[in-house]
Amino acid sequence: METNLIHTSACSMKNLWQVYRIYSDRLELDSHFGKFTIPFENIEKVVKSESDVKGLFHGHLHLKEFRPALKFDMANFTEHIVIDKTDGIVHRILFTPENIDEFNDKLNSAIADYKKKN
Repeated sequence: METNLIHTSACSMKNLWQVYRIYSDRLELDSHFGKFTIPFENIEKVVKSESDVKGLFHGHLHLKEFRPALKFDMANFTEHIVIDKTDGIVHRILFTPENIDEFNDKLNSAIADYKKKN
């Protein structure tokens, strides 16, 4: 694996003081339960999503493409990133980086660059 760090999400209360890092070939979610590494070749889709609680008030149940998910932080209560994976036991991961728009843009850009090279 390459070690080119592109972006690190700052620790905060909304991500429960966990660290999320984007590298040139993978995403690392450094949580209280250990480090989860997701290689870009295993990422099917990255989507920014509204809080689940806010969605319920608007009638959005998110049932159309339902998959059981692993949630790393306060993703139910805040806007968050949804990662759909192609392999592993869990195929959907939700987490809340500090600056969600910046993180989402940098992650999608890094994945696009990686796919161009490979």
